[in-house]
Amino acid sequence: MMFDGSTVLVIDDSFETTELLSDCLTMNACHVLKADTGNKALQILRQNEIDVAVVDINLPDMNGISLLDPIKTHDPTIAIVMITGYPEPNFVVDAMKKGASDFLVKPFDLDKLLIVMMRVMREREILREKKDILDKLEDKKKIEMLNRQLQKKIEELSTMFHISNSLNGLSIAEDVYEKMLQLVREVLNPRSCAFYLAGHDSQELILVLEHKDNGTKPHERRLVLSDEFVPKSGLSMTYLTRNGTVFLPLIIKDQRVGYIAVEGRKGKGVFPSDDLFLLKLVAEKAAIKIENKMLYESLYNSILDTLSSLIIAIDRRDSYTKGHCERVAEMCLQLGERMNISEYERSVLGIVSPIHDLGKIGIADEVLLKPGSLTNKEYEVMKGHAAMGEEIMKRFEILAEEAKIIRHHHERFDGKGYPDQLAAAAIPLCSRIIAVCDAYDAMTSDRPYRKALSLGEAMEEIKRGSGKQFDPPVAEAFMSVMASGARPE
Repeated sequence: MMFDGSTVLVIDDSFETTELLSDCLTMNACHVLKADTGNKALQILRQNEIDVAVVDINLPDMNGISLLDPIKTHDPTIAIVMITGYPEPNFVVDAMKKGASDFLVKPFDLDKLLIVMMRVMREREILREKKDILDKLEDKKKIEMLNRQLQKKIEELSTMFHISNSLNGLSIAEDVYEKMLQLVREVLNPRSCAFYLAGHDSQELILVLEHKDNGTKPHERRLVLSDEFVPKSGLSMTYLTRNGTVFLPLIIKDQRVGYIAVEGRKGKGVFPSDDLFLLKLVAEKAAIKIENKMLYESLYNSILDTLSSLIIAIDRRDSYTKGHCERVAEMCLQLGERMNISEYERSVLGIVSPIHDLGKIGIADEVLLKPGSLTNKEYEVMKGHAAMGEEIMKRFEILAEEAKIIRHHHERFDGKGYPDQLAAAAIPLCSRIIAVCDAYDAMTSDRPYRKALSLGEAMEEIKRGSGKQFDPPVAEAFMSVMASGARPE
């Protein structure tokens, strides 16, 4: 990496934090010096040439921010990274004004540390170049040259920030590979770029995604890399140039998962070293995002399996509930497709609709399994299942938004539902969709105290409830789905 051989001063009174940072930076070829107080840090600073200082805000003998002035006075090119467990806006602003380059919040992951180190070392290089040029300035011509160089560096830093911000800001539902190629197009302006998926045991690459100019020859659908390149590329960011196209590996957990292929920049042919640096930054940030997404999806699926197990437990208690959630889920997905809702909303429906009655796990058997009609008091208890479902689901932070859908799936369009008496558009769209499908399945299912309604009778009830119990456009779309012959099994 670009900070190989750099000297880093770690200033923190926490032995664990100091050792963690030291081990990680040493593994990345940095020379690490350590201090547990501000005064020791200043002594080390006077005796050594420091590239980066990593400073904890809270030190035993002084506030970490008070160290910034003497550090910058000693050497204004030293890049400073502040670390804290309790970030406050005032501290951040004060530190940035005094020359801090970045912040790390405890606990932080090592990938984030390395990205921050890469960025601040780049800033350190820029500051040193600026200082060297300033020391040698003698006339207006050199000042103009400095301004041009500084402008170029500022543009480069802005580009680096744009790359990091664009990938860090992606939601879990967005396509990382698509965004990665968009950034390559924006930053490098190539004739074409593509992403190839690499086989685990094969040197064959398969084209997954491609962006190209009109008239540009398309990328090969399949290609094979040379024997000598594949082992080497799996260990580093080594790139290969083939027929005017740069191939850069995307590496996750020391495994090459694919390659970014970029054809020469418009009007310039091959890529200069600055462009290759930006291409590597895109690849590294994308790899971190993809790895995080894989971990997130694994956790997500594990949680959904747990919640689905609770639904199975409810099914075994209540013969009516058995099959109900599956039928409602099937209708919800058909209805969402008919309404042309967004991909995100379809995803939410796919998660929530099969477990919308999750809260019934907390309803006592004498109420849940009662063969006859419920008393007013019992009905109030049963109504509590919507809020209980939300309580269970929101314990998993990554499902906080989905938990709201469960809470509101018994709200009415006219505001007379429960638990919060929301009305119209204040009710989440997915909740409004579930409400119609849930009511239809309830009406067309046999209960001990009444027979199921026919399809025609149920459709009349849906029609009568439009604008009262149900959202009119949702009710209309549902009747259209049913009229087309779609039926849950």
